[in-house]
Amino acid sequence: MDRRTFLAAGVAAGSGIAAGLATAWPAEAGPVGGGWTEVSNAHTVHQPTGKTRHTYDSATGEYHFWLLDTDPVLWPESSSGPRSELRFLDEYTTGSAQFECEMKITKGAHRVCVQQVFGGATSATAFMTLAMNTNSINYYDSGTRIHTPVYDRWIRLNVIHDADAGKIHVYVDGRWKKTFNDRGDDKHYFKCGIYGRTGMSRRTDVHVKNIHLYRRTGGSSLSLPPAK
Repeated sequence: MDRRTFLAAGVAAGSGIAAGLATAWPAEAGPVGGGWTEVSNAHTVHQPTGKTRHTYDSATGEYHFWLLDTDPVLWPESSSGPRSELRFLDEYTTGSAQFECEMKITKGAHRVCVQQVFGGATSATAFMTLAMNTNSINYYDSGTRIHTPVYDRWIRLNVIHDADAGKIHVYVDGRWKKTFNDRGDDKHYFKCGIYGRTGMSRRTDVHVKNIHLYRRTGGSSLSLPPAK
């Protein structure tokens, strides 16, 4: 079943976010839940000033990001760390949005954000996924682990932001992992790649492919299964 047929089948079945999230989703790629419309994944690239820290292989569709802890920041006037990441141009304030990709994080990556939902009332971001030296991806740099192991293997990451409900749901390899509160209403968009934090690994490499963005109108209260 191709991706567009997959989307249409979800809509035809009348399944909303709640229905789609109530069980583990199949292992094949595609959005979690039904009723989604795929939108453009057009983006800009953020890299350290004067450096090249990103390549794209048009034959495989794979992005390679790398970053050194000594790299300069993109915006010297800000206190943010160095970054090599994609900033997606599709923005939203209401409804629901979903980010999907396959990602491989090289061993040793620590205190680097590999995916985020930007925009919040109480913080610049609504959600951040950090690679930590516990061979895991965590909620920000807290001890709240989203998934392990992650080093040197491909994982499929789906992040759903229900902006109306203020909730963010994270799936890895088709299984629900965690749900988090966002940080309030604002203009939102997705980012992925590497965003370095204080104490980050000396060098970080992240590979990303099969990136897709989806949108749907509205949200729904969820009945989620136990985390796997």
